[in-house]
Amino acid sequence: MAEDMELNGDPKTKQDSKKSKEKEEPAKTVPLYKLFSFADPLDHLLMFLGTVGAFGNGISMPLMTLIFGNMINAFGSSNNSKEVVDEVSKVIPH
Repeated sequence: MAEDMELNGDPKTKQDSKKSKEKEEPAKTVPLYKLFSFADPLDHLLMFLGTVGAFGNGISMPLMTLIFGNMINAFGSSNNSKEVVDEVSKVIPH
């Protein structure tokens, strides 16, 4: 009986050993083209919209960094208040 005990104290059964053998089998994979062969036009549209949205989300922070950097440079490049407003108005889109 003691040899049938695992390290955590649970008795080891034959079903447990069968399950562990079944788990050792590698998962079946599907080629990428076959995976998308089941997609309908709505799925293609949603994948396209998701790609465009991901691109927009990824480009927003670098774009805002460039705009903000140009705006800060416009503040620092002029000496009087009228020039500051004119310079910032050139940088920031309305």
